[in-house]
Amino acid sequence: MKDWDFVEAFSQIDERFIEEAENERTRKKIKKFPIRYFSSAIAACFCLLFLLPNLSKETAYALQSIPGIGSYFQLITFRKYSFEDGNHKAEVVVPKLEQGSEESGIKNNGETNVSKGKEAGSVASKESEKANSAQAINFDIEKKTDELIASFKQEIQSSEYKNLSVSSQVILDSENYYVLALSALQQEGDSFTQNHYYTMDKHSGKLLQLSDLFPEGTDYQKLLSEEVVSQMKAHNQKGDFPYFIQDGEDDEGFTEVKKDQSFYINGEGKLVLVFPQGEVAPMAQGEQQFVMPDRIWKA
Repeated sequence: MKDWDFVEAFSQIDERFIEEAENERTRKKIKKFPIRYFSSAIAACFCLLFLLPNLSKETAYALQSIPGIGSYFQLITFRKYSFEDGNHKAEVVVPKLEQGSEESGIKNNGETNVSKGKEAGSVASKESEKANSAQAINFDIEKKTDELIASFKQEIQSSEYKNLSVSSQVILDSENYYVLALSALQQEGDSFTQNHYYTMDKHSGKLLQLSDLFPEGTDYQKLLSEEVVSQMKAHNQKGDFPYFIQDGEDDEGFTEVKKDQSFYINGEGKLVLVFPQGEVAPMAQGEQQFVMPDRIWKA
């Protein structure tokens, strides 16, 4: 066959057959790729996502720069304190919040310069508030852990046994809220645990107080106090351990929710009021929590 005959014949081949042949070759290559490689790749990705951020501050920053991995806050280990002499032991891990790498999401969709300027200003305000919240939390955590360590060092001079353990946990990282808990366990004969909760509004970047959850002018203390007393009385009727309620007959116990009441928002979007160990119930019962119904507050 002459060259021009071959070219003319080849040009008559339907392009669909060429595409089908190419697709078939690709499918065969995929079939030859062992499935175990996919499993290994997935496992490796999970290791990168969950293990590497805790290895170092530099690693955390590097991961934040990867598209899709940035977060509202990055929780890193700021410093550690360890001590053990046989009778006394301390393990204190001090966390630190670093701002995440969320993008502002401002795009040019034909808005006027004025509207884009307002949006940019709103984002800048949110980021500023977010930075202030992280700074306030870090300052409070460092202050509390420094006090715990100083107290531990002083008390082991005269105590036969003492244990201190401080850790942190992200309780909630949802679309609307970010909640961090700092937990301190102290043991010296008896055991005492105290948790500190920090709740941030992701839309405003603000570190929330209890009053921020209710419209201005709402008597939220009365509203919440009545609900707590109702739950306490219902519990006491069951004959379990008693809640302490100051109701005229007892001078000690719960009276009302405080303005600086400890609280957090749980994974179900419920408001949870927290009372330290021994405040409204026997010490042996630990920290007490009361979940508020939706009719009181709803996220």
